[in-house]
Amino acid sequence: MKKWFKHPLAYVAVILAMVCGLIFVLAAVPGFNKLPSGTQNLRVVVLDQDQSSVSKNIATHLENKLPFKMVTATSFANAKRQLNTRQAALIIQIDKGFYQRVTRGQAPKLTYTVNQSNGLLQNMVTKNVTTQVTTQVASQLTTAKVTQMLAQSTGKALMQKQQAVAKQQVKQQLQASLAKSPQLAQQPAQLKKLQQQAIARVKRQQQQRLMPQVKKQAAATAATLTGQVATTTTKLHALPTNYQYQFAPMFLNLGAYLGIMLMSLVLTLMFMSARHVIGKWSALLAVQLNGFIGVLVAPLVTLGTLRCLISFSSSAFWQLFDVQVLFGLAVFEFTLAIAFLCGGLPSMILQLPLLVSQVVASGAIIPRPALNGFYRWLSTHTPMSQGVYSTFNALYGGANSGYTSALWWLISLSLLAVILIGWLGYRSTKTNPLSRLVPFTAGN
Repeated sequence: MKKWFKHPLAYVAVILAMVCGLIFVLAAVPGFNKLPSGTQNLRVVVLDQDQSSVSKNIATHLENKLPFKMVTATSFANAKRQLNTRQAALIIQIDKGFYQRVTRGQAPKLTYTVNQSNGLLQNMVTKNVTTQVTTQVASQLTTAKVTQMLAQSTGKALMQKQQAVAKQQVKQQLQASLAKSPQLAQQPAQLKKLQQQAIARVKRQQQQRLMPQVKKQAAATAATLTGQVATTTTKLHALPTNYQYQFAPMFLNLGAYLGIMLMSLVLTLMFMSARHVIGKWSALLAVQLNGFIGVLVAPLVTLGTLRCLISFSSSAFWQLFDVQVLFGLAVFEFTLAIAFLCGGLPSMILQLPLLVSQVVASGAIIPRPALNGFYRWLSTHTPMSQGVYSTFNALYGGANSGYTSALWWLISLSLLAVILIGWLGYRSTKTNPLSRLVPFTAGN
């Protein structure tokens, strides 16, 4: 027993357990420090298609009250483009005829358009936003400001209905004035002035007489609208309700990343030993060919298994295959460059925190806008996020929005780094303990 605890590996095992736990805490937990306030960075597009006084008031109220980045759009096509490229999380559409339905005492209409081809938190927040908006609009319709708008509209309508009566009253007043002063009939200027005075007097009398009726009718109309907002939700890209579909992109790419990272570590160890036998550049070429074979074969197995668990078409399968191959190449070159830089196994000190951090920043759970600055930067400059969003696009729909080009840039820059590190960092002709971990002889 004493000999066991004298062996250094016994303590290395304990240190590994401690370090792995520490890495996960330090790499993952800070990614959530902007929640729930970080969701306020999500963009919500308000599209006012009615352009009436009431709808404009509602749009302004939503921009002031809702805790999100509220932006306006000039057309539904523009708003839809923002939603499809994930620049916006939701479209709130105030339908044409909104004001007309309000003045008739009918429930006005709102249309919500959502893109469900996103991470779990964003979809939950979007659903909550639609509920908040409906409540806000329903309560806003009964405020004094809206009641005043309704009163103005009701007053104009009643005045128009009373026009015939008003004309008769004006005529009667003019006749009475002419009966008292017949000479006014010969004085056009005085007659016109008298007519204008009669019109103003009749209008004032009508307003005084109709005002109580106007207020009562406007208040009654506003009261009938409480909680009576008709809503429709349109899904740009719909997800099945089963959560397997929601989490498939994250676990598919997480498994691929972890497997390819381990493959790059093994191939690095082989390179460190083989370069002394077959030459550095031949060994590097072998590493690249071996990695490419792994990147091609692995998706066929994982996607075939995934298709047994969730349903998607054959066209989606091959689209996913293309995504996974490109993502795999990016991950392979990215992790290989780090492995080459750190000499193989020691790179795990850097590789593990990067993996955990990328899971948080991937967009599968927390949307990019809700992340803090560091994780948002990591999301756009590492492979995981690009792979997850591309997988969402392949399975459920969505615009590319630069994910493919980002992966190609990662492949190119990482491959260049691998070549430079191999050229500059592996010049020694003597073997070392790390290069002897995976023996490679001429007989192999």
